[in-house]
Amino acid sequence: MTIISTIKSETKNSLKVLLARTEIINPFNKLFEEIEFETLSYCNRKCHYCPNVSFERFGEENDFFMKDEVFETIIGQLKDLNFEGRIAPHLYGEPMSDPRLPRWMRYIKDNLPGSEIKIVTNGDYLNKESYKELIDSGIDLIMLSKHSKRFKKPCIELLDSLTEEDKNKYFVINDFYTDFKSDDQKMFNNRAGDIELKDEALIKKKPPTMCSYATYPVLNTYGDMILCCNDYQNNYVCGNVMEKSLKEIWYDPENIRLRKRIFKYQFDLKICQDCAMTNI
Repeated sequence: MTIISTIKSETKNSLKVLLARTEIINPFNKLFEEIEFETLSYCNRKCHYCPNVSFERFGEENDFFMKDEVFETIIGQLKDLNFEGRIAPHLYGEPMSDPRLPRWMRYIKDNLPGSEIKIVTNGDYLNKESYKELIDSGIDLIMLSKHSKRFKKPCIELLDSLTEEDKNKYFVINDFYTDFKSDDQKMFNNRAGDIELKDEALIKKKPPTMCSYATYPVLNTYGDMILCCNDYQNNYVCGNVMEKSLKEIWYDPENIRLRKRIFKYQFDLKICQDCAMTNI
């Protein structure tokens, strides 16, 4: 257990600010360890605690899907960087509604064998067959998000059929449905002001110190690098991988300067000022 984890929250926050501002902890002096991109922006659910419920990010049907050339460009540029971190092909869309997912995940593993693939899914398309396809394609982790009282029957049947060893190896299950109904809403944040939290939860949260969301690239279906996964409406675009390389965009001095300030708890952007995330 680290020193930081053993002290009170308020003191912990101050210590983290000090460590970040003195750059004793500096995640920007090496290659990012994770990348997130959406293969499609469509989600089959409209949860009332998600921005998807009131705003369609990309309204035209053809814009839901990332084009093949964008996907292949991203993977090619990661290969040039010798990337061996975590790849998370999701954002606000439901990745398992993309029929290309198993094929694309195999493409990632073939080109980036040292990478780890994490899928975040609501489980509506998860069953014994689709699970086998994902595992065979090289998926390392499935973050299963519960957004209703119970999962759909095929998903339940899958989970019941697995050994405890396989469930522990491949699954992390987060019960957002129950958490949203609680007073403290421990797992929820306000998506930088796009959704409302309960008053009891809101007063316990504020923008995070050492914000991990600022330390890795997030790309939308067009290949735009946006500020972070909370930038639902793509208001802060740093560049596009079809125009500049991922390396050029990420290591652009202005991009690094801004992200360092966010990590150091120095917020210049409204999206960061409005962010309510951390329990203190």
